[in-house]
Amino acid sequence: MPINLDALFRPLSVAFVGGSNLDPALRYHRDLGFAGDTWVVNPKYKEIQGYTCFPTIDDLPHAPDLAFVAIRREAAIETIAALRDKGCKAVVCNAAGFAETGEIGGDLQARLVAAAGDMIMLGPNAIGVVNFADPVAVMMDHFGVHTAARGVAICSQGGGFLCDAVFSDRGLAITHMVGGGNQAVTGLELCLDYLLDDPRVTAVGLSFEALRDIASLRRAAAKALRLGKPIVAIKFGKSEVGAMAAASHTASMTGAGAAWEALFDRLGIVSTNSESEFFETLKLFDSGQIPKGRRVMVTAVSGVMGVMLADHLSAAGFELPQPTGPRYDRLRAVLPAIATPCNPQDVTMAAWNDLDQQTAIYSALLDEGYDVAMMIQNYPREGMWDVAEYEAQVAALGAACAGRDVAALQLAPMVDCFPGHARDHTQSLGLAAMQGLEECIKALSHAVWWQERRAQLIAEGLDALADVPHALPVAGIPQDEARAKALISQAGISVPRSGVVKPAQAAEAAQAIGFPVAIKALDARLLHKTEVGAVRIGLASPAAVDEAIVQMRADMARLAPHIPLNMVLVEAMATDVVAEVMASVAYDPSVGPVMMIAGGGIEAELWNDSILLAAPFPRAEIARALDRLKVNERLKGWRGRPAGDREALLTMLEKLAQFALTTGAEDIEVNPILVGQSGALAVDAVLRLGAADQKESVA
Repeated sequence: MPINLDALFRPLSVAFVGGSNLDPALRYHRDLGFAGDTWVVNPKYKEIQGYTCFPTIDDLPHAPDLAFVAIRREAAIETIAALRDKGCKAVVCNAAGFAETGEIGGDLQARLVAAAGDMIMLGPNAIGVVNFADPVAVMMDHFGVHTAARGVAICSQGGGFLCDAVFSDRGLAITHMVGGGNQAVTGLELCLDYLLDDPRVTAVGLSFEALRDIASLRRAAAKALRLGKPIVAIKFGKSEVGAMAAASHTASMTGAGAAWEALFDRLGIVSTNSESEFFETLKLFDSGQIPKGRRVMVTAVSGVMGVMLADHLSAAGFELPQPTGPRYDRLRAVLPAIATPCNPQDVTMAAWNDLDQQTAIYSALLDEGYDVAMMIQNYPREGMWDVAEYEAQVAALGAACAGRDVAALQLAPMVDCFPGHARDHTQSLGLAAMQGLEECIKALSHAVWWQERRAQLIAEGLDALADVPHALPVAGIPQDEARAKALISQAGISVPRSGVVKPAQAAEAAQAIGFPVAIKALDARLLHKTEVGAVRIGLASPAAVDEAIVQMRADMARLAPHIPLNMVLVEAMATDVVAEVMASVAYDPSVGPVMMIAGGGIEAELWNDSILLAAPFPRAEIARALDRLKVNERLKGWRGRPAGDREALLTMLEKLAQFALTTGAEDIEVNPILVGQSGALAVDAVLRLGAADQKESVA
């Protein structure tokens, strides 16, 4: 069940603990206009910033709903314990120097968590929280005085990102901001879940280096999809260097970037890669101008700007259908004589500042049936031109779009060429006011993706998103290939006919199985057999098998001297191979179970044709992933060649994923999977079972 965070976001009383360092926080708290009780705890002062000081926590008139603690770390632990004993419900620990500083700080953070007990706690190293909808600021900085009846909420691990949110001149309406710091007790996931329930919140932005409670994130994502409120994320620390920097900042393991991207995709969370992209995407979602498709109408009074926008839209996969038939004729009748009916439509300066004519032009265009109507123009600096003339163009587009099922946007391709008064005018007409060409195209792409992805996930069933095991499997020992194949075969995965024998018996076993055969050294330590000469394929006679054993023994003595050739796996060779695929399922410590599918089989790394999925792994999701791989073209029948049995491959991948999740396998890899015109075969397998599963399988 979600935790009630009213005390954090809507407190009736607030206590600040600290000294003169509280000045900016108290000024902001007062300026924003908190209507409840406010106290300061400090034994050395009678008042700070006009607020009465109390010597100790015990001296407070009663337990505060929320406390802000900004003192040295050792004292913060004692103070938070005292707040808990007093009956305080929530605390923001601004004090730093905990787990982000190393082992000693980590021990202190453990003591801090124990001191907090069952209290809600942001931090340590947290900048705080501000609610612009129910004015209250408990934040170590000043983020502007305004109120927001409706807008987006932003949950960020770091405070600097929140500064950028309010410093930037983008016209983004913000209802709440959270700076979570180390998230030792209350994570951003819980804040996200709580804020989604606020009817004034239209979307939530999530900025972080690490999250700890993926189960809560999954539940929040399912709720967001159900409510139709997008989550827009920006994950820092995706690279190796970035991850190291993040660890020094938050003492958190950030996980591989690809695994997080897979999780975002699985949960319908929009993933962004820059602050500008993040904020513009949130702004588009907040505007409600979400396209239902990719058909775009572009208008401009500058031909080159229209062409520039058309190039970017086309590259991003959007369509710009041309006016046809009666619409073309009607458009020709209302355009200036020097203009040509087309999309993008240059109305030319002959129609400049003519509201009625431009409305007629845009109405004629929109009758063609578009999902998006975009006007592109930059605004001049104050005093350079009559801005009212620029406003006429967007007023015409707004009038033409009124009553139509079309997403309407005005775009200033230069971020700094859309002043606040012009944005306000655009938004008052019901259009999204977008800044930055590249940022806008990405925001549009995200909006279309989110709409499509949401429909897919709702059809699948949102409850499935949260029904994923999150316990880290108990480390076990690897299984040899024969044992691994025996186990997956029991799960319904097809494997070659085979036998396990001593090397001297390999030729006899091969005759019994039927030529051609493959011979493999059998040892759980052999993960990449080809690299140490531990595999031979295409053997067509007993003599060839005997010779292969001799060569294998020599190669392994040279390349893997610590692994003796005691036993071999003799297998029938697959025929009728159309394509090679590899698949694996492993537990990522940051995001949970992930599945990798790749084309190329043993050459998968060479071809770099791979995709990562986060759990759960239903057939439809696996098929969606397969569609995005190059190897899918081989399965369809590349250049007249036979098609592969895609359905058999999907069945195998589905069973492999189910086997991994139900057995709690630490990791399993099948490579290659040979896909024929009929059927699919798991030719090699590497498996590591958890210790508990190992005992069960032996029993």
